[in-house]
Amino acid sequence: MTFLEAFTKYGPDVERIAQALKITPPEADRLVNELMDRRYEKRAQYCRRPA
Repeated sequence: MTFLEAFTKYGPDVERIAQALKITPPEADRLVNELMDRRYEKRAQYCRRPA
């Protein structure tokens, strides 16, 4: 299972993602934060475009 598959299945539940990927919870938390930051930046850039 990939990280994106686990995130899609479990949402931002760090413990379940860590268990599914067999990684530590802090590592899963870092991956979730990176994904959410990228999504936020993408939305923020879209909203900043001039009309």
